[in-house]
Amino acid sequence: MFSTEEFEEKYPKEKYKYIKTGRREKGHMGQTEIYSYDIVDIATGETVYKATYTDHMNVNGFATSQYWE
Repeated sequence: MFSTEEFEEKYPKEKYKYIKTGRREKGHMGQTEIYSYDIVDIATGETVYKATYTDHMNVNGFATSQYWE
């Protein structure tokens, strides 16, 4: 798992395109949103990584967490 800062350091948006390929929700109130991305090298057009971004809101206390896998 990576924080957004760590992920963007590894795959900077100047060199890679983040192409959203899907979205789904989990939980009875949709408190977890999961996005699928293809990370594409701008120079070659090649997909170098298939990433998942998760945004979760804890219903008790409304704390949020976001991470990349």
